[in-house]
Amino acid sequence: MRFIGSKTLLLENIKNVIDENVKYAEVFCDIFSGTSVVANFFKKNYKIISNDLLYFSYVVQKATIENNKTPIFANIPKITNPVNYLNNLTNVDLEKLPMKKRFFQNNYSPIGKRMYLTEDNALRIDFARNKVEDWYKKGYIVDSEYYYLIATIIEGIPFVSNISGTYGAYNKKWDKRAFKKFELKTLPVVDNKMKNKSYNVDGVKLLKRINGDILYIDPPYNERQYLPNYHLLETAAKYDNPIIKGITGQRDYSENEKSVFCNKVRAIISFEEMMKNAKFRHIIFSYSTEGLMNISDIEYIMKKYGIIKTYKLYKIPYRRFKSREQKNKKELNELLFYIEKDV
Repeated sequence: MRFIGSKTLLLENIKNVIDENVKYAEVFCDIFSGTSVVANFFKKNYKIISNDLLYFSYVVQKATIENNKTPIFANIPKITNPVNYLNNLTNVDLEKLPMKKRFFQNNYSPIGKRMYLTEDNALRIDFARNKVEDWYKKGYIVDSEYYYLIATIIEGIPFVSNISGTYGAYNKKWDKRAFKKFELKTLPVVDNKMKNKSYNVDGVKLLKRINGDILYIDPPYNERQYLPNYHLLETAAKYDNPIIKGITGQRDYSENEKSVFCNKVRAIISFEEMMKNAKFRHIIFSYSTEGLMNISDIEYIMKKYGIIKTYKLYKIPYRRFKSREQKNKKELNELLFYIEKDV
């Protein structure tokens, strides 16, 4: 899944930091999990605690972190593989869904005067979400199966979305990707034989009530809130028929908690609160040289609450220059901070 700040390319670097500094650990916490790539990568080695404010992220976590095996869906009448069933529906099948239940088609396709999805793909998403809700309400699927199926729907949406990067806006002309047939995407599930736990709360507050060995902190590093940029996935996850507004059809998120890390002053205060409350011996903080907080402030706070002599900073180049203009060359780095804390 395309996601702002995804750490897919940084996984081996994070592993190297752990291998270099951590001799023994059982519990790994990914406190800002996003698409859960970090949590899933380390699940084979540790018991996982994952968390994110975004509900669609929580759904993916429930599907791949809390589950230790792919659900078998034994209780859906006449259907042994619901993913295959939903992927192979004909247009005749799809048209049986009443218009009033077609939220995506009515709002995010040309029918709703928006171009996030083609009418056919929007209807396929609507049919799948309605069917999953119906199965769940009738008791045909349990929680673990419910979240897994919703996650397969969420994972499939970016493959047919008519967007450039995020859902902050749709393209005014159709991208060829949008004409692919929407399909639910199965997710691999690692069995670490442990009782992993996922949360959908403020990570700063969560640290007051959990503990473990390795804490990985990967907060937003600029002023862009994630929810407006991924509102369509959030709606797919909740499927709550929200009131939407504007050209881009964004859901209202005034009542949702917003990340404090998208504000420079609040980010520094909140990071210090996390360092103070963290009951984890090994802390890895992931950031960028483009971030709102500067290196000296991060170093000061980590050393204030950690063991000073264990502090380390790793710089990983990820784009050579910010501008092609020779006079404006600026090296950009992903930053991995490490410190041990006496807990």
